[in-house]
Amino acid sequence: MADLTNRHILLIEAPKSRLGPEHFRLATAAIPEPRDGEVLLRIRYISLDAANRAWMQGATYRSAVEAGFVMAGGSISEAIESKDPDLSGIFA
Repeated sequence: MADLTNRHILLIEAPKSRLGPEHFRLATAAIPEPRDGEVLLRIRYISLDAANRAWMQGATYRSAVEAGFVMAGGSISEAIESKDPDLSGIFA
């Protein structure tokens, strides 16, 4: 796993009007090791849609995304490592 990179999109500033690339920053970090009870996922597809704009403006059915935090989005993911005993069979 050492050759992989954890990439995430950070919200730098909530847009006041038109949304643009200046509101975001691509950041990289080391891939975390899952802790007990956790699963490490590789994101294959991510959904960023109109709801993301609402989350930047304030709380809706979920908490608002604050500046400096990773944008939320639904995904289709692949489990690549598990430290959850209830999911140990997915790697058999």
